Amino acid sequence: VTIDYDLKAHPLQIKTDSAVGSDEQVVVLFYPAAGRAFGSIVLRFNDTLQYYIWSCTYSFAPIPVTLPVEQDNVWTITKTATALKVECNGVEVLNYVFSESTVTSCVPK
Repeated sequence: VTIDYDLKAHPLQIKTDSAVGSDEQVVVLFYPAAGRAFGSIVLRFNDTLQYYIWSCTYSFAPIPVTLPVEQDNVWTITKTATALKVECNGVEVLNYVFSESTVTSCVPK
């Protein structure tokens, strides 16, 4: 599904019922006004919840905090000029600062 959305102007909310261990994924691709995708975030529900940020991480990494216990979750993704933030049910679970990446192609767009 492609949705025209301005992530810089408004946080994106996605509701899931995926359980850790289900091997399901949430994939959000970032596009400019016209053209090819230039970034993405993937949340992967393996034995532990993991994330991958295209052009900023080399591989999947564990979400660094414990998730709320509810299986029905509302994920809020916010992109600023300096970071990509993810909340689960109002609790911040990731604050990825672009400048802290060791990948040289990781630049905010």
